[in-house]
Order: sequence, then C-alpha cells, then structure tokens
Amino acid sequence: RIRLLLRNLLDNALRHAAGAAQPPQLQIAATAGSGATITVRDHGPGVPDDQIDKLAQPFHRPDAARTRHAGAGGGVGLGLYLCRLVAQAHGGEIVLESRLGEGSTARLRLPLQGPSPAEAVA
Repeated sequence: RIRLLLRNLLDNALRHAAGAAQPPQLQIAATAGSGATITVRDHGPGVPDDQIDKLAQPFHRPDAARTRHAGAGGGVGLGLYLCRLVAQAHGGEIVLESRLGEGSTARLRLPLQGPSPAEAVA
C-alpha cells in the first residue's frame, strides 16, 4: 500500500508539472520520534487556496487538474483520497500545500512502526 501511495504522489507531481522549468523533487528525511517524512514537490500551476482542503476528498478534482496537461488520463479524483487512507492506516498523515504559479507539495509523515491492530481498527 505504501508503494501505491508513493507511486500516486510521484505520478501526480509528474503529470501536473509537465512542461515546468524544474522537475518534481523528492525528499526523504528522518523525523524526531523515530518517524520519516517524505516530501514530493512539483513546480506546476498549483491549486487555488480554497481547493487545498478538498484535494484528498473522494472524486474532487480542482479546475487546474482539468487542463489539457492532465489530459484524459487525469483520473477521477480518488488518488489523493486513497493516499490519505493508506497513510492513516499506517499511523501517518498527508499534508498538502499549494501556491498558484509555484506548484504543490505533498508531505507524507509516517511513524517507523505503524499503529497496533487495535488502533488501526478504531
């Protein structure tokens, strides 16, 4: 599931940064409390502020995602929703940030040890 999550974040960054002056960036860092943060940043068109909180909702696609750069393979708006579910199932979270004209960033925070089975069900 983590592989699917990372693939989706990278695919999104590549798709939305098509034609950008800089390629997407991937950064992996250890965090205090024995966890890891994986950051994927693109330099694409970005998303309006009022759309950020909706990005990880099922079937939501901001207008910027419907440009011809996204093409017909732009998806149906489930990718980031599924990423959020996978992160939560592993005791982590995804934080999304974006600025119009500057691109978007997805920051995945994961503990090195996931939740106990009881916590995952709750």
